[in-house]
Amino acid sequence: MVAVTAEVFKTTTSLPFTPAELGDFHRFHAYDWDNDTDFQAGLKTIAEAKTIEPSFSELLKMKQYYFSTRQDVRINLDDYLSWRKHIEQPSDDPNVPIFKRFDEYDFDNDVKFQQGLPSFIGQLLKDGKNTMDKATLQKEITKAKAFYYARFVELFDFPAYVIWKEMEKSLAAPACPYAHLWQNKGKGSGSELAEDSKKFLTSTYPVSAGAAQVHIHSPATRNKLTGVRLAKISEAITGASEKEAITSIYWTVNTGKSTQTERDPESQIVTKDEKWFSGGLVVKDPKDLESTTTMGSAASTELLQQYYSLVKQVTDFSTEPQRPVVVVVDGIVSLSSAYLAFGTGAQRVITENATLSFTPLQELDDTPNQLKNPFAGLYLLSKVQSRALSDTSPRSLPRGVGHYLAFCPDYILRGPDLRKLGLADFFVSSAKLKDIEESVLSIAGCPPPHTVKAIRMALNAEIVYPGPAKIDVWRMEIQACFGDAKSVDEIVTNLEKYNNNWSKSIRGYIANLEPLLAKLLFEGIKRASEASTFEDVVRIESRLTRRYHDYMSQSQENKEALESMDDLSKFFEPLEDEKDLLRFPFAEWIKEHGEDDEAEELASATGAQEPAQDPAQACPYLAGKQGQSAVPTDHPNIPGVDFSDPEAIKSCPFLSSKAEADAQETLAVPADHPVIPGVDFNDPEAVKACPFLSAKREETPAVPADHPAIPGVDFSNPEAMKACPFLSSQAPQSEAQ
Repeated sequence: MVAVTAEVFKTTTSLPFTPAELGDFHRFHAYDWDNDTDFQAGLKTIAEAKTIEPSFSELLKMKQYYFSTRQDVRINLDDYLSWRKHIEQPSDDPNVPIFKRFDEYDFDNDVKFQQGLPSFIGQLLKDGKNTMDKATLQKEITKAKAFYYARFVELFDFPAYVIWKEMEKSLAAPACPYAHLWQNKGKGSGSELAEDSKKFLTSTYPVSAGAAQVHIHSPATRNKLTGVRLAKISEAITGASEKEAITSIYWTVNTGKSTQTERDPESQIVTKDEKWFSGGLVVKDPKDLESTTTMGSAASTELLQQYYSLVKQVTDFSTEPQRPVVVVVDGIVSLSSAYLAFGTGAQRVITENATLSFTPLQELDDTPNQLKNPFAGLYLLSKVQSRALSDTSPRSLPRGVGHYLAFCPDYILRGPDLRKLGLADFFVSSAKLKDIEESVLSIAGCPPPHTVKAIRMALNAEIVYPGPAKIDVWRMEIQACFGDAKSVDEIVTNLEKYNNNWSKSIRGYIANLEPLLAKLLFEGIKRASEASTFEDVVRIESRLTRRYHDYMSQSQENKEALESMDDLSKFFEPLEDEKDLLRFPFAEWIKEHGEDDEAEELASATGAQEPAQDPAQACPYLAGKQGQSAVPTDHPNIPGVDFSDPEAIKSCPFLSSKAEADAQETLAVPADHPVIPGVDFNDPEAVKACPFLSAKREETPAVPADHPAIPGVDFSNPEAMKACPFLSSQAPQSEAQ
């Protein structure tokens, strides 16, 4: 208990409490709880029953109850805490400045502490504490910091610090007992949006042993991946693997800033898909993609080899010597780059913004330089297909689910389905990403082979329930139509037994596919699910991609010759040059091709700039210049644009949006109209918000500038205007009627 002197009590006379209340607070505060055997016996009984020590607020309520029954003194805890907050100033307790210095100490950049933290985390894991909740984990980390601080910085009383910290929390806590449900918003995504948008990738290394941070930052281009960008990611992973102190990689992506406005609490919750983890693989020049085929050019083949090699590099890093790669997916993932988000070896963390679809979504993926691989995602489909065969849970995955995902149109997988399908390991709230990053990085220094368990311990403390999976809705139908089907035709036959929109949409999608493509997809998933490694599956994917291109380039007669199932085996035969498919020489290649990021070209091709909240925001220069109808004299010149031309003005979103408003007469605000903070009555919308002025806009004619002034008459008053024969005759027809 913190000592309180008589001098301190004297300061409380100015507080809004009666002398009787102040006396009760004094006695309650100075009571010798430690030497009250009855109270201590009761406290011990309660603690044993709960198996954990009571919190500060719980202990305070026990004392309140005890004091009211034994001392016949009833204490209002809210008033008591308010009184206590005033008497216990930092100057009253010499420990408080030390406590605050401990809170502010920079442990992240203390090399000695970071070097010693792994052994502490390792001991927790050895003790079986790998499934702690967030509060318990934070408490253990705080203990480690306190031990270090007291030994190497300055000695302080840790038990007293805990009591002080609990009191600080209780004094700052809101009155609502359920506030934690809506106030616990976390730190969000931190300051990453303020970074240099022209810098595609940033690598950050710890001061001691720990995780290397790989951060991709190109939301304007939807984080699309060119050959140069894949090479930069490979370079970052290579740099991390060459440093012995690096225990893991923490991979994050700036997915862009949401444009959603504040939601009406009574409206339906809708997630707007606008944040991008990756817009997929793209080539620099759309001409490198042949217009009549999906693949086949040298540039496309090379890009696909780079992609496979990078995924293999990430897998190798995470498996030997067990250094985990944590990938945080907080946006849309294009299928062409999905292995980097949901592939093998990584600890996959997803948020409510993570989405994936195994069928093409034109509004999301259709850009001129997008690499269109009809067999993209074959590895993930094969893993899901094989997972369903071994799933023994009560609501197990239906057999044939891999084929279902490949042929079900417009099926966007979100958090619940991604978790159930085994494509993600942890579901967290996007509002907690910064908290999660700090938590993982703080314990990532734990050396192998305990690093994986340590990081999973931190992630498990943050997971939340994502909700029910949509795939469970059609579980029985999926198994009946896809589970035992031996061909695409058999799937269609099974679907015809169901006369509903679900069946019709799938049948329609299959009917619109090129017949051979549908057969190859079915057979490819079947064979890939029987393969044992990632390398085996991507070789199948590469064979199908290249040979299907050759098939599409052949004459109609040759195509018909390959229609039968017997000829499909030719598509799966090994290629002569596939031995180097997953061993792309990034280091040599980047020397020849430079490090040009092509950010502007990608942004232009993508059209992914953040949409403006209002027309003014669409013009970067004029944003915020509300109320201006004419083109400002300092408006920047745009080559080829003459703003004296009305059509040119229409091309400026801000100016065109003001044209209609400027064409209307605006109501003059009376000089004596009260000033309202934050309201600009030059804005027509602000005028509309005022009931009096908005009514006058429609009902009252404007007084001509040359109208003679009449002493004592205010023509802003409608009654005064009616008294004028001329003005009253100008009233709107609607009023006259």
